[in-house]
Amino acid sequence: MRLRELTAEQRRIALDAIQLYEHFVELREERRGYRGGLHWKKVGSKEYLVKTLDREGHQQSLGPHSPATEETYRTFTERKRELDERLKSIEREIRRKAKFCVAAGVNRVPRLSADIVRLLDANGLLGTRLIILGSHALYAYEMAAGVQLRAALLQTDDLDTLLDTKTELELAGSIRSLGLLGILQKIDKTFRLARQRSFRAVNEKGFMVDLIRAPLERVGEAGPTSIGTGTDLVAEPLHGLEWLTAAPTMKQIVIAENGFPTRFVVPDPRVFALHKLWLSLQPTRDPIKRKRDFRQGEAVAQLALDYLNLRFDDAALKALPTELSSMAPGLVDRRRARGAQTDHQETELPAGFDDIEPRSDIGTKNR
Repeated sequence: MRLRELTAEQRRIALDAIQLYEHFVELREERRGYRGGLHWKKVGSKEYLVKTLDREGHQQSLGPHSPATEETYRTFTERKRELDERLKSIEREIRRKAKFCVAAGVNRVPRLSADIVRLLDANGLLGTRLIILGSHALYAYEMAAGVQLRAALLQTDDLDTLLDTKTELELAGSIRSLGLLGILQKIDKTFRLARQRSFRAVNEKGFMVDLIRAPLERVGEAGPTSIGTGTDLVAEPLHGLEWLTAAPTMKQIVIAENGFPTRFVVPDPRVFALHKLWLSLQPTRDPIKRKRDFRQGEAVAQLALDYLNLRFDDAALKALPTELSSMAPGLVDRRRARGAQTDHQETELPAGFDDIEPRSDIGTKNR
């Protein structure tokens, strides 16, 4: 599998943007705790410090007027103002660094996808209720490894999001009202459900966002299937996703086409690789997708072994089912065997596959 390693200058520019955005995310998480505000409210003859909890007007009393509540009010308002000023300052620096990312060629993720994921993250959904799957996950793995995979492995017209139905999470009323569809329409107002009660939203250019989930463990078992309470995407159950739901996750800042960073939360690359190889062996899978699955699985396995120093016999993967764990030894053996190949040799597909990717799309690997 061919790839191109980032140059020292590309790594420096990407790392600067990533570290700055990591700090931005940390401050944004702290700022989330200051949503709403504090104000004094008179009840009868007494005055109370009250916190506004959400846009629906829910409030919480923090106690009657006293030196303690005065100090609470002062520290709250000062820190909230400090965070707002700091976040605006960092946003200006992020805009400046975005130009360097574009000039250096480390801008990889399609802008629409990055904007969607960034908004999901800003609303507290990413990594808590949703993770990113499919071809888009490869952007996270390649950035973590400091390489760029060939374009044929990454090209896609859809964004797959996996709904975690086992995590109990209290969502803000505004998020419940918007739902995933409402969040998508904030980015692009042309997003519509593909059909009534669909797992898919499509915009006017045909870009699709899918919401999928693992099947319920028992017949009749209840579990969330949507983010919103109104008209929203309804997650489609697919066999095999239970393995990804249970897998450890990886967080990685990636760079969008316009140079702006965003955070992706994706499955452990080893589990992703094994799952892709398992998909490539399913006889009901579309033949074109099976070949792509195999290539992506092999590519991510190489990144995990050669660049991320991860092992497929790690204790963290012991809970994987036999369907996946049984493929790990062969996968590792193939990678070792390819270590002796030259950069001009291509990975052989197993029986039943044909390489459909044009060789003209193959890049070179920097030494």
